[in-house]
Amino acid sequence: MLLEKIFKLTVLLIVLFFFISCSSSDDSKSESAFAPPSWIQGAWVDNVSSSTKYGWKFDSSDKYMVMFGTLTAGYVAAGVSVTQLTSTDSEFSYSWVQEGTSGDTSFSGTVTHVFTKETTSTVALTGSSTTSYYSVTEGIYTKDTSL
Repeated sequence: MLLEKIFKLTVLLIVLFFFISCSSSDDSKSESAFAPPSWIQGAWVDNVSSSTKYGWKFDSSDKYMVMFGTLTAGYVAAGVSVTQLTSTDSEFSYSWVQEGTSGDTSFSGTVTHVFTKETTSTVALTGSSTTSYYSVTEGIYTKDTSL
């Protein structure tokens, strides 16, 4: 009787250890692999208005939107699944799913941004969107060290 309880407890512990091990390995695979290259890290803003800055900021593991000269929360930190597509010495691209509701209408689509290094202080943004609720503002963005 005691031997049977010890055997069942041992089997239970082995099964529990197996599930914990599998869960841990799956969690590490689901962590974001978003890693902007060093040349794009920093803030990049448009040149349309000197008083109102719009653009993007990157650090080593996240991206932020610059709106009215202030930063939004990081996309990755906020739980947005950002898929890195390219990362070279002159191009960095990624995509994410844009979902939401506008009135009674739900929408979902993929947005892609492609940043191409023009000089050390300028990048060109191109991209695409499969939803009518978000459009990519293509253009040249200048490095801004004040953000």
